[in-house]
Amino acid sequence: MPGQKFDSKIRITVRNLRIREDTAKYLRNLNLESAHYDPKTRAMRTNPYDDQKKPLDDLDYAGDNFVRYTGQTGEMAQQQLFAWEAAEKGAHVHMEADPTKTAMALKEIDIRKETVVELKRNEIVNKYGVEPTEQLDRALMFSQTEEYVEYSRQGTVLKGREKSHAKSRYEEDISINNHTTVWGSYWIKFQWGYKCCHSTVMNSYCVGAPDEKPQAETETSVPATSVVENKKSLVELHQERLKEEARTQKLQLTKKRKAASDSESDDDSSDESRNRKIMKHNKTREDALQTAAKKHETETRRSEKILEMDEKSRPYNSMCEINAPTEEELEIYRLKRHLNEDPMASYKDLQD
Repeated sequence: MPGQKFDSKIRITVRNLRIREDTAKYLRNLNLESAHYDPKTRAMRTNPYDDQKKPLDDLDYAGDNFVRYTGQTGEMAQQQLFAWEAAEKGAHVHMEADPTKTAMALKEIDIRKETVVELKRNEIVNKYGVEPTEQLDRALMFSQTEEYVEYSRQGTVLKGREKSHAKSRYEEDISINNHTTVWGSYWIKFQWGYKCCHSTVMNSYCVGAPDEKPQAETETSVPATSVVENKKSLVELHQERLKEEARTQKLQLTKKRKAASDSESDDDSSDESRNRKIMKHNKTREDALQTAAKKHETETRRSEKILEMDEKSRPYNSMCEINAPTEEELEIYRLKRHLNEDPMASYKDLQD
């Protein structure tokens, strides 16, 4: 094949060689943003003169991909696609086996499509009396709309032109949990909430509007009692405010004294009850220790007796213990156990 070199001894094929008199592909356009050149395959697929906007008829080289779409390559691709689709539908058409039959079948299908389009066009013309190619007036083309509007004799709108709402994929105007406003309609102390009940908990149940009297009192610096009090002088208002402050301080002192006396009496009673509980606990503890000591003595005697007996005469499950030891039993065991590593364990005080 032209453009290839084959050596039978080395068995290496060198492709895409150029004649030395031709201009190299990478020298056709030295702009760095022009067509990409692959040095390994010596290929430049796109047109190197795209940035210069030269007509294709005046170019002697327009890229490697330009050759793929010239000549009858487009027709061959259409025939191959037609053969595949016809074979899927059950027709005996094959591009490589019978290319002439495939081309004739494609041509016949194209003629049928053109006749069907022409029939539809004639039906539209006969029905509406307007050629599809005729250009309509732009004012008539873009002024028509399907919005229904009713006007009065004076030209005012009676019905039909309502304000359009923005459509979204979420459900709108639907309140949950007895709310009348949406989440985020209320803002206080860097938290969002519901405006209807001033709740800052999302998806909470609405209990109605809160009482707004405390807010009104906090917003005004001077308590608004009545219209008559607003007519008082500043001195009178100041004196009344001092009297109210003195009264509130006196009430606070009495409350503090009463709370202190109550706390002292509570402390005394709590100390007595605590002492009683401690004494009762100690007594129960001593009783439990005594019972544990007696049980330990009986168990030690029983175990010594069983160990002295012969294996055949021992009772069944004689060395098995069912219940877990209590804290008192463990304490008695620690007090009375025999430590072999203690050097004074076997010491006995001999009296003269």
